[in-house]
Formats: sequence, C-alpha cells, structure tokens
Amino acid sequence: MTRWPLRWKVALYSALLAIAATIGGAVTTWYVLRYHEIAAFDQRLTTDASEFFRDVENFAGGPANNRRVFKEIFVPLAMRDKLVEVTDAKGTLLYRSPKVHTPLPVDDVKKFHNHIIHGHTIRMAEFEEGGLTLRVGDDLKAISQIGRDIFMAMLGAIPTVLLIILIGSRWVASRAITPIEEIRQAAASITAQRLDQRLPVPPTGDEIAGLIEVLNAAFDRLQRSFEQAVRFSAAASHHLKTPIAVLRAGIEEIMSDSECSLRTQAAADGLLHQVHQLNSIADKLLLLARADAGRLEVRFDEFDLSELLEGVLDDTRALAEPLDLAIEANVPETLPLKADRVYVGMIAQNLLENAIKYNQRGGRIKVTAQAKNGSVLLNVGNTGQGIPEERAAHLFERFYRGRGDERVSGSGLGLTTARELARAHGGDVLLLQADSTWTELSLSLPRGG
Repeated sequence: MTRWPLRWKVALYSALLAIAATIGGAVTTWYVLRYHEIAAFDQRLTTDASEFFRDVENFAGGPANNRRVFKEIFVPLAMRDKLVEVTDAKGTLLYRSPKVHTPLPVDDVKKFHNHIIHGHTIRMAEFEEGGLTLRVGDDLKAISQIGRDIFMAMLGAIPTVLLIILIGSRWVASRAITPIEEIRQAAASITAQRLDQRLPVPPTGDEIAGLIEVLNAAFDRLQRSFEQAVRFSAAASHHLKTPIAVLRAGIEEIMSDSECSLRTQAAADGLLHQVHQLNSIADKLLLLARADAGRLEVRFDEFDLSELLEGVLDDTRALAEPLDLAIEANVPETLPLKADRVYVGMIAQNLLENAIKYNQRGGRIKVTAQAKNGSVLLNVGNTGQGIPEERAAHLFERFYRGRGDERVSGSGLGLTTARELARAHGGDVLLLQADSTWTELSLSLPRGG
C-alpha cells in the first residue's frame, strides 16, 4: 500500500475539491445563464408581438374591415426570421411566415413553452388582441450553443485550475506541515536515555502549539514514571543482593554440615538452585535498570571470541547432557573481537541457556560464529516446538515468555538482557527463524567495537 506524504494528500484533496467545485460552478452557471437568456428571449418575442399588434391596430382599414391587408410587411423585422402564424377569431389563417412549412401546433397553453418541431426545440407563445391570435416561436439553437460554449470553456479550465490548486495547495501544506515535521524530528530524538528532551513549541498559539504543550506535559509525566521505575528496579535489585548472599551462604553452610541428613541436604540443594535463580534475576534487573538510565558502562577490550565460546560451550554441554542434546559448533579457531568480554559472555550464555530450556529431549543445538562485513555474527539454533507467530513479535519484551510454557523455569529476562547488551555495543539480537521444528537467534556485533 502506497503511503503518500501529508502535504501531497492535502494538495490532492484540495485539487479534487476544486475540480468538484469547478464542475458544480459550471453546471450552476450554465443553468443560471440559460435561464436569463431564455427570459431575455421571451421578452424579445413579447416585445415583437406587442409591436405587431400595434402596427396592425394603427394600419388604416384595420383587420376587422379587410383581412387581405395581412401581409409580411406588417410583421416586424425582428419577427421575419421566426415562425409566425396569425388567425382571426374564427380560427381562419390570415398569415403564415415562409419558414412555417406545416401548421404550428395548437394547444391551450398561452405562456411560453417548448415544442419539438422537425427535431428542433422551438420556444413558442400565443398572444391574443383585437380578435387576432398570434402564435410565434423561434429555435433555441443559438441559446443552447451559447450554453454549451460557456460550459465547455469552464470545463476546459479544469486542467489549469487543477495545476494551480495542486501547486498552491502543496506550498500551503508544506508551510502548514513544517511545524509537524519539526515535531516529528524532535520526538524521534526522545528515547529512554533522553527523556528530558521536549518538543519545541511554535509561537503561533494555534492548535498545533496546544497539541505540543499537551504532549510535553505527557512526556513530563512519562519521565517521572520512568525514572521512578528505574530507581525502584535499581534499588530493589541492589538491596536484594545482600539478603540473597546471606541466604546462599546459610544454605551452603547447611549443605556442608555433615550432621545433616541426606533429605535435608537435598532440600537445601533445591533451595540453593532457587537462590541462584533469584540472584540471576536481581543481576539482570540491575543491569537493565542501568541500561534504561543510560549508565551501562561498556569496556571495549580485544579478546578472542572463539576462546570465550569454548568455555561457554563446555558449560552448555554439561547442562545439555541430562536431556541427551547434541551440540554442533562451527566456530573458527580464532575470531578477534573488540567488545566487553563479560557482557558478550552473558549474551552467549543467555542464548545457549534459552536453546537448552526450550529444546526437546534428544534434540540438537547448533552454534555458528563467523566474521562478515566488519561484524561478528553468532547464530544459535535449536530444535523444539518453536515459537507461536503471535508471540514472536513480543519475544524480547521483559518478563515475556515466548512459548508460554510455565513448566520451563525462567524469568523472561534472558533475551531482553541479551538484546540490551548487544545494542549497548552497537549490535543487536534478532529472531531469524521460529517454525514448528527449529528456532534460531542471531547476535551481531561490530568487530572493531
């Protein structure tokens, strides 16, 4: 679907409206002019009829004494080229103009009206005076032609009107939309790290200025809410670290106590696993809070990604062994990368842990790393049930579970953290494939940092 710029939409709509107005004006003008032309036409025929009766009345001998006096000489010059019939009170024809080849139609309508005679529209009227009846008519061809000429002239002006309106409307729209474009550019610069930015308020005092003031007030509220959420997340994560450490130390002490029964030690081991999970969530929340606040410090050091992946893959194999997962790794011997080694390790670990958790028993995991076009690419794919299409778009949202399987442990922060860390390096994490048999994620990082 083609998306037109607003300035062109305004110009197009204005041009279409102008065309409709021009056509409507042409039709209205045609009817008005035709009405006035016909009214003037009727008035001329009425005047000619009055002149005719006046001449007949003033002629010596008069019509009542001698009907033979009705000759063409008594017909006014203006009526010579018209259709004229004169009859007496008994209906006897006294005069008929040469243009009348057949008797004019007789009806009871005295006022002006139209008749179709030999394919022509004839405007006719009947006048009575002094015992004489005058029927006179004329072809409306000239009036119709004038109307057609006027209509066609106005219709022919439409392309010129369209062009002028189109250019003018685009210019006006551009002037009107300039503040909106400035708003768009300013709004694009407002990010989670730059929530203190505001939209420029034009000095026009119009509706757009009012809208910007409302948006700026909304940004103020958003900034306060966001900062409160970031402070809460950071404070909660930070303050949880100490009780979690104390709790872990206490559980480990219980597990190391030789007097504890095996049942107690097994329960303590389960608790210790949950403590590790809680500590991982706190670490991720603290990291995300720093990223939101723009205080995530990334140290760019040169290291070998292949060496780092080897260590991560060793841990992955240990976790994958109980599920009988086959791990395929296609990693070059050396793969230099300038980035934060700790954060890159966290990203790789999150991707691989995700591939284990959402795999199937006896499935496989495939890890591929390569340098390409100035970037380092790390792809992690796994078998499993895949990710439903309606959930794939929300995969990197916080606390969102891609498959909705609550039986699989996790907080929904792993992929969110991985993407935030990748973007802090100028890279990204993307979902490449998520069908019913295979899921694959890709990490891209600039090679030079």
